[in-house]
Amino acid sequence: MKKKSFRREREFGFIVGGIFVLLSGWWLYRGKFSGASHVTLPLGSLLIVFGLLWPKALFWPNRGWMLLAEGLSFITTTIILGIVFFLIITPIGVLKRLSGWDPLDRRSARRSSYWKAYSERQRDPRHYEKMY
Repeated sequence: MKKKSFRREREFGFIVGGIFVLLSGWWLYRGKFSGASHVTLPLGSLLIVFGLLWPKALFWPNRGWMLLAEGLSFITTTIILGIVFFLIITPIGVLKRLSGWDPLDRRSARRSSYWKAYSERQRDPRHYEKMY
């Protein structure tokens, strides 16, 4: 019978517990959030102790923490990407269309060849040594 490793649970106990202990220590040192630090300090210490001695007990807390993280990441990603798209990318696209920007030259008249001559800089072979 293979023994199950609880590495994830142990890491959860050390990382989350360590962050709680560090935050609590900082809050106590600064004299702020004393109510929260009286909750997070014992909780962080308990997570570290369980991570050291009995990581199996951290299975469900770790699972709940990960579900919370997935839910928050879905919400924040949706909100952030929506803001970026609608407040940054969309106005840029509208302004470029209004200004007549056509990088692919799609609105040009029909012609037998769409070839454009190289610029003088691109004709020089040294251009390929230092392209930027």
